[in-house]
Amino acid sequence: MSHAPPTPGEEPEPTSPVIDYSPATVTYDERFENNLMHAILNPSDTPSRTSGSPPLIDPTTLPVALDSPLRTHRSPIPGVLLTHANGYHTGGPGPAASIVNDFAEKFIKENDIQDVGQLERVVEEKIKDLMEVATERMREREEAIRKNEEVEKELKNLEIQRDTERRVEEKFKIDRAKRRGDKMEED
Repeated sequence: MSHAPPTPGEEPEPTSPVIDYSPATVTYDERFENNLMHAILNPSDTPSRTSGSPPLIDPTTLPVALDSPLRTHRSPIPGVLLTHANGYHTGGPGPAASIVNDFAEKFIKENDIQDVGQLERVVEEKIKDLMEVATERMREREEAIRKNEEVEKELKNLEIQRDTERRVEEKFKIDRAKRRGDKMEED
């Protein structure tokens, strides 16, 4: 029995339940999504930071803020750092090696990849295509936010207008009641 560490891609499968850090399991966080939108639409060259060992992240704290010091690793998204090498954009380690291997095999078959050079080109093309989709969705999000802000502003103006109308109406009721009272006293 060898005591050598497993080689990359050959890590033993965990025997205890695995914590799922995938973005699909992360609770929606509007501020995080808006910050991600800003990072995608206004990319910056964020240098990776030095880190020691990978951080332990409680999945209930996801998503990890984009400006968190836990984010130290570069990602395919300009301006967005990851908490772990090949981790998720929301934070936490990426998928298990077996899942990555299964995906890689399927990807190679679906794209009829014959060599490493072709693999690199196809991966770059897919990343570029997906970044274009993400950018377009974020533009749509930005437009929706702008429209929502306009609607909220208009709603606030209408509420102010309605409040003013109520006060004027109340004043008319009081004045009318006073006039009726004055007429009764005259009779």
